Amino acid sequence: METHDEMWFCERLQQFLRERHPQRSIHTGAIDRRSRLAAESYAAGMMCSDNPTQALRDADRILFRGLLFSPYDVVHLILETDFPAIPENKRRDVALRLLPVCRPVFLIYNLGDDFAEKQEFKELKADLRTCICFWIDENGVPGYQSGAREPKAEPHVPYSRQPKYKKHKRQR
Repeated sequence: METHDEMWFCERLQQFLRERHPQRSIHTGAIDRRSRLAAESYAAGMMCSDNPTQALRDADRILFRGLLFSPYDVVHLILETDFPAIPENKRRDVALRLLPVCRPVFLIYNLGDDFAEKQEFKELKADLRTCICFWIDENGVPGYQSGAREPKAEPHVPYSRQPKYKKHKRQR
């Protein structure tokens, strides 16, 4: 039977944060604290019962509490579905740049671990699509041409630097 220690929970949480909350993966104090509490819960559950599955579920609740809903995932999903022309290798960077831009939209909603199951989730995605569209139209994304953005016009050349043409004499 496999037992799980604090290091195992720590690595598991770090991997989860890298994938689903990349902006939070540097908070080592919180990671260490959650890992320690999850390991303690797992050890206590194993001492009280013979059911390792239930002990692991209880530890996971502590480890992942408040992290199951990911704003990064939602932004990345919208980029993937609504803007498939954005190169796949740039989506992560664009999603990370969009998180601060989309923060005011996320603040409108009462987000929680079960938010994706609520009806408000559709409203959030619609609001985010609008926010993301405006941002992309204003700022652009390297490798992606928005339909709303006009290509940059030729730079204006001052009259003094325009090419000189020979004057032709009019024939009468």
